[in-house]
Amino acid sequence: MQNLLGKWGIDLSRKANGIDESPVIPYTEQKSIGTENTFESDTIDMKFLHSQLVRMTEKVGFELRQKNKLCGCITVKLRYANFDTVSRQCVISYTSSDEILLQRAKELFAKLYEKRMLVRLIGVKVSHLVQGNQQIDLFQDTEQGVSLYQAIDRIKNRYGENSLTRAITLTPA
Repeated sequence: MQNLLGKWGIDLSRKANGIDESPVIPYTEQKSIGTENTFESDTIDMKFLHSQLVRMTEKVGFELRQKNKLCGCITVKLRYANFDTVSRQCVISYTSSDEILLQRAKELFAKLYEKRMLVRLIGVKVSHLVQGNQQIDLFQDTEQGVSLYQAIDRIKNRYGENSLTRAITLTPA
C-alpha cells in the first residue's frame, strides 16, 4: 500500500484493519433538562411540595436560558411512599419563561397528586429542546416583566444560581 499510495497508504491500511488511534469525540444533542429531589422523609406537606416544585421549575428555566434553549414539553414526576411512580407531561409553545413553566408544572402536579398519600420524590423535566431565546409575547409580556427576568438572570449569573429565588422556596429555620 505504501508503494502505491505513499504515506497515505499506511494510514489507509491501518484503518482498513480497524486500527485508529485518534480520540473518539462523541457528539450528542441534549434532549432534556431536568431535576428531581428525593426527600429525607416522606411528606404530605402541600406547602413544602409546592415550594420544591417552584424551586425545581425555576432551576430548569434558568438552565434553559443559560444554554439559549427553549422547551416544547414539560413533565412532572411524583414517587409515593409505596414507590409507585407517576408522571404527566404536556406539550407547550416553545418557551423558557419561568411563569409559563410554573403554571404548567402546577397544573400537572394538581392532576398527579393523590390526597393523603405521602410523597417520597418530586421531579421536573423539560424536553423537545430547540436552540433559541424567549420570544416576547406582544399582548401578555410587559416591558417591566421582561426587564425583571433579565435582571434576575444577571444577578444569578453574577452571584450564583441560588442567590435569588421566590419566597415560597425558602424553608423556615
